[in-house]
Amino acid sequence: MNKLVLLAAASLALAQMAHAADIKKGEELVNKGGCIACHGAGLDKPIAPNYPKLAGQYQSYLFHAMQQYQAKHQTPLYGRNNAIMSGMVAQYDTQDLQDIAAYIASLKGDLYIRNEMH
Repeated sequence: MNKLVLLAAASLALAQMAHAADIKKGEELVNKGGCIACHGAGLDKPIAPNYPKLAGQYQSYLFHAMQQYQAKHQTPLYGRNNAIMSGMVAQYDTQDLQDIAAYIASLKGDLYIRNEMH
């Protein structure tokens, strides 16, 4: 029985590693996507007061927010309605969104107030 438990734990660990967010890839996607054009250098200096500061936000919040922008056209109950953001995130798959969220969460800005355990 112990071997079965160890095998299950090892399988779970490998699955999580396979889908772990890649901060470096997230940085590349953010740079390629031109996020600084609206959210500013360091993603903490938005060009307009109604654009959010992103640096230091929780990874899970960022990920789900981007998913909601993608889902805008699928369900009005879940989706966020912003034509710019919907267009920006439409090109990314779930892993890309995880990578982007991990990178942005790793940035320090005015909102960075914790040492989140993963």
